[in-house]
Amino acid sequence: MKEYHREKTIRLTQGKRGSVLVAVLGIILLLSMLITRFMEEAVQDLEYRALFNEPPEIRSYAFSMLEVALATIHEVGLIDEGKLHAPEQGWADPLEYSGIEPPNGWDVRISIYDESAKFPLNSTPDKSEVLIQILEEELEFDYGTTRELVSTLIDWIDADDTRMLNGAESEDYLENDPPYRAANAPLQSLRELQLLKIWEEEFFDEDGNPNEFFERIAALVSLHNSGPINLNAASEELLEILALQDGWDADFLFDGIDQPYLENTPPSVDSENSIAETSLLRIEVSLQRGEVPYSITALVEPNFGGNQGNETDDEITAPQPSAGPSTSNDAPRTGMSSEQAAIQYPFRIIRLHEYKNGQKPSEPARYSAVDIDN
Repeated sequence: MKEYHREKTIRLTQGKRGSVLVAVLGIILLLSMLITRFMEEAVQDLEYRALFNEPPEIRSYAFSMLEVALATIHEVGLIDEGKLHAPEQGWADPLEYSGIEPPNGWDVRISIYDESAKFPLNSTPDKSEVLIQILEEELEFDYGTTRELVSTLIDWIDADDTRMLNGAESEDYLENDPPYRAANAPLQSLRELQLLKIWEEEFFDEDGNPNEFFERIAALVSLHNSGPINLNAASEELLEILALQDGWDADFLFDGIDQPYLENTPPSVDSENSIAETSLLRIEVSLQRGEVPYSITALVEPNFGGNQGNETDDEITAPQPSAGPSTSNDAPRTGMSSEQAAIQYPFRIIRLHEYKNGQKPSEPARYSAVDIDN
C-alpha cells in the first residue's frame, strides 16, 4: 500500500512538473512572438521616421539620381548632334545606361516623360481647331457642346473680359456660390477646369470628382507644353487628331525611315502643330527605403545649344525639404534664370518639386477662393 501511494505521488509530481514546463515553454513562445512583432514595428517606425525627417543622405542621393538622369539625356543628345527625338535614342532608362546599382535596401526608379508629346492646352486661343478635333473626334462631344467648351476655356485663359459667343467671363462666375472671377491667365492645374462653366458638368461628377472624360483628356493635354507636339512620342489618338487636322495619314507617318523615330517632320505635316524633337521633359525620381517613398519631380527644357529660352530674372524655387519655420536665408533656391545661363547648364529648370509619403504637392487656385488639388 505504501509503495502504491509512493508511485502515485511520483506520478502527480511529474505531471505537475510537466505542466509547469509546458506553461513555461508557452510563455517563452508568446514572449518571442511579441518581441519579434515589436522589433518589426520598431524597424518600420525607424524607417518611416528616417524618411519623414528627410535625412541629408536620402535627399542628396535623390538629387544625385536626378543628375544621373539629366547627364544621360545630355550625353545621348550630344551623340545625336544635340537633338532629342524619342526615348528609343537610349535615354529612357538612366540607371541601365549609366550602370549604377542602388545600395542594398534602396528601391530607386527614374521615369522620364515627354511633355512636348501632348497638346498644349494653355495655347488653346491660338490652336483651338486642334482642341475642337480632340473634343469631337476623340471624346465624341456634339458640335454645340464642343464650341461651348472651347469658348469658355478661351475666355478663362485670355487676358480680356470680353465674352465670346457661348463663352463665360467674370460676371458669369460672380453669380456662383461662392463667387469668383475668371482667371484671365493660363490654367495652373487640370482640376481648375472644375471652375469653368460646361467643363464642370461634362468632366466632373455630381460630387466634383473627375470622371472618365477628365481622365481621357488628361492623357492628351499638357499645361506645361507651349509649343508644337513631338510626333515621335505622341499617343496614337493624338496622332490621328493631328493627321485629321493637317490632312496627312498617320498610318504612314513612320514609313521609309531607318530608325524607330523621325528626325524631321515630313513636308505634309504642319510645323506649327507638330515637330520631331523633344522640347520639354518631366523627370520623376522615386526613392524608397522602407515603407514610405521620397520623390523629386523636375520639369526641364533641354538647352544643349547654350541659349536659355524665355530668359527672365524670375527666381526658380524648390519647396522646403522639411516642415517647420524657415527664413529667407535657409529657403532652398535653384537660382535665377540669368544665373543658370551664366553657368551654361544644359537644361533650363522650369519647375522642381520634392514630396514624400507618396503625395504630390497640391497647387492652389490663386485666382479664386476655391482650393484645387493638383
